[in-house]
Amino acid sequence: MLSASIAGCLGSSGDSDKAPSPIDMIVYYETTSGTIVEEIRSGSQISENGVELSFDFARTTSQNGQMKSFYVVPGDGTSQFVANADETAEISYTYMTHGLFTVYLGAVDDQGNDNNISITVRIEKQIIWSDQSTDDPREMNIDTQPDCECQPPEFIQIESTITNPDNGVGPFGGGAQNTVSWHLNDPNEEEQGTHSEIIGEGQDASWNYDQYNVVEGIWILSVLIDQGNDNIDVNHDVTIKYLTEESEPNPFPVGEE
Repeated sequence: MLSASIAGCLGSSGDSDKAPSPIDMIVYYETTSGTIVEEIRSGSQISENGVELSFDFARTTSQNGQMKSFYVVPGDGTSQFVANADETAEISYTYMTHGLFTVYLGAVDDQGNDNNISITVRIEKQIIWSDQSTDDPREMNIDTQPDCECQPPEFIQIESTITNPDNGVGPFGGGAQNTVSWHLNDPNEEEQGTHSEIIGEGQDASWNYDQYNVVEGIWILSVLIDQGNDNIDVNHDVTIKYLTEESEPNPFPVGEE
């Protein structure tokens, strides 16, 4: 889950034929983007850190009365988050899913007037994935379905390293080698990227690859030992990336209190 911010001194939003709202929306926020980081080892999730965004409504005022509440609609399908204006003027939200989210920032005064503005927030996801000392590496699932009604990711960034550990056989480690290959299949099970390497004992090899034209769904990144019988260590660093179309940050002005 995540927070949204809004541009500085913005007025009422919506239909241009509507009467201007008495609520002057002024919201400050430090950032409008971030990356969720998930770590998976040997098929088990070790950790997942979301992206927290905070929105400061302290300068939002109404010409017709006192502020009653502030709210944030994150755009990821969750309900709006509401804060009592008598208790706080800041709302924070943590995103746990990726996407280009349209976020609504709003306020209500004690006369029932309601005003809001919208911004775009970009949340990407990085997955740090490993499978150690294996002769049959697990497949990695990459879910590219955004949690919003928005465009799909721009690309999948893959940085992967396979290590053939030194088993200490003989004075030079025995000289054993493996031929390995990477395979990236789309949700339709069609291969979109592949690479192979011969890795000597005690050595490693990497595959760095960007997959554009991303179809929404579950992509599969797999590693095969095509020749050889040494166990290998597999380490994937995969990021689901979006176009940089988020709104500009609107930090609190330096020197103001």
